[in-house]
Amino acid sequence: MSARFTLILSPAFRRDLEHLPPRAHRGVLEALKLLQSTPKGPHAKIKKLKGKGIGQWRLEVWPYRVRYDVVGHEVRLYRVRHRKEIYGK
Repeated sequence: MSARFTLILSPAFRRDLEHLPPRAHRGVLEALKLLQSTPKGPHAKIKKLKGKGIGQWRLEVWPYRVRYDVVGHEVRLYRVRHRKEIYGK
């Protein structure tokens, strides 16, 4: 049995999630279940990002991206934005 990770939602993530269209909102919530068991993959939708700063991992929920970090047994969710907006923020 694999370890379960706790999802920690930042205020910015909560705001982003509230502003998503209903279908995307449901898709993101469904995809977050994956992060509770395997936040670092191996899964085609999960990728380690290069660079520094917060949100060193990303989960793809087309056309949106979830930026997050894994600290111990916590997955800290920072942003969920459209793929054209997420990387510049």
